[in-house]
Amino acid sequence: MKNQQKYRIGKTYISATTPADAQSRIEQAALSGQGGYVCVSNMRMVRYAGKNNGYANLMEQSLLNVPDGMPLVWCGRLWGYKNVSRVMGFELMDRVLRDGNNELKHFFLGDTQDVLDALVSKYRGDSNCNIVGAYSLPFADVDDFDYDGIAKMLVDSGANTIWTAMRSPKQDEFNQRLSKVLPNVVCIGVGRAFRLALGEFKDVPKAAKKFGLSGIWLRKTSLWNTLNWYFQSCFYLAYYFVQIIILRLIRRKSYE
Repeated sequence: MKNQQKYRIGKTYISATTPADAQSRIEQAALSGQGGYVCVSNMRMVRYAGKNNGYANLMEQSLLNVPDGMPLVWCGRLWGYKNVSRVMGFELMDRVLRDGNNELKHFFLGDTQDVLDALVSKYRGDSNCNIVGAYSLPFADVDDFDYDGIAKMLVDSGANTIWTAMRSPKQDEFNQRLSKVLPNVVCIGVGRAFRLALGEFKDVPKAAKKFGLSGIWLRKTSLWNTLNWYFQSCFYLAYYFVQIIILRLIRRKSYE
């Protein structure tokens, strides 16, 4: 990310953005041919970047790393960005599809063909967005996709905005590699957003989102493992808070 409207958390950076700003920047990048990929980031991915230099570098080269999680928003506000707010993957996708520029040409990648067909039908029926295609990706390691073949399919469709549904970090690694062979489009990884849009998954309650407890709601493990994960996350969040305070005291900029 070259834009200085970003802030450091650990070894990586998050965009100081809002849903409206993220939508505007995605539209500008897609319509101008700037292209790039967008990471929908949460505390799990910030921690992952802290121990995986390859992923930290991937985030550094992205168009945007939007804060999908209140702990990341709190870190931004601690840096002094009072207007930064949470940008959830599903809400971002729904916003751009329903209210985005009509010149955007959308393509869905991932999940099953049945889900994709239902998703296309839903948005074509509920909005004026221009959906030019959908493709169910084969189950494969990130190294094994036919990126050239996928890129050709996307070029033939005329798409400039690609929505991918996988789990991070796989969807971000996929989008980075796809961007190397298709540099003029914007790829956004939105995880379980397709099924949220169709009502197949229940969204996290608003109270859980507000207090940064989405991770607990979404985890499908034992109570002990969930609590262990939660307290580890609290420890790392406290560490990041202290790091930000120290960096501000020695007059470091948020983007340095």
